[in-house]
Amino acid sequence: MNIAVLLAGGTDPNFKMNIPKQFVNVYNRPIIVYTMEAFQRHSEIDAIMVACLSGWEKMVEAYAKQFNIDKLRWIITGGSNGQETSRLAVNELDKCCNDDDIVVIHDAIRPLVTNEVISDSIHICRKKGMGIAAVTSMENVMLTDDGVTGLRSISRYAFKRIQTPQTYLLGNLRRYHEEALEQAVFGEVDTNNMVSKLGKPISLSKGSDLNIKINTVEDVEMFKALYNMINDDNI
Repeated sequence: MNIAVLLAGGTDPNFKMNIPKQFVNVYNRPIIVYTMEAFQRHSEIDAIMVACLSGWEKMVEAYAKQFNIDKLRWIITGGSNGQETSRLAVNELDKCCNDDDIVVIHDAIRPLVTNEVISDSIHICRKKGMGIAAVTSMENVMLTDDGVTGLRSISRYAFKRIQTPQTYLLGNLRRYHEEALEQAVFGEVDTNNMVSKLGKPISLSKGSDLNIKINTVEDVEMFKALYNMINDDNI
């Protein structure tokens, strides 16, 4: 079974709206609904879990009914960061899933994820045990130790920008969390950070520059523009 775990448990004090960004309405749909719909449509996704901001669980359930997200099987309350939320998701899935089931972790605030990106993450996971969406930097990078003085330029081809989905075999993911607890690796913003700190090799899959993460009010406007472009202005 392939399970999408959508991370919707965060708040951002820098997001200048009076509603969490994953629940902002764009063209009469909350952003999280666009993300749920992407996984609802995908033929390889069997079930969806939403790790939700406390107090919004009933709202997610209502959205799923309103927008016919019938793959939604679990709504859990998210943790204080991506690592903790991932561990809570694993604990819940362990009750009914198998070690060789695939867990596709994705930010609820990346609503433009494509079938191709999801499929490649699953495909690489089947081959290598994980598939982490990534894209090559389009700009060169400069190393600095104080934030204002450049020390040396580094080729952009030496870097990848990490996105979600981040896909793992459930059994592997459980073991990574167990190792993190043993080695006191805590508080990572996403599962990939935790896994890399454990010294595991990271298997990368296809990402996309259109797979934007909505962090600011300006990003909401970018999402609208990209959505219009992709859908030929048929809203």
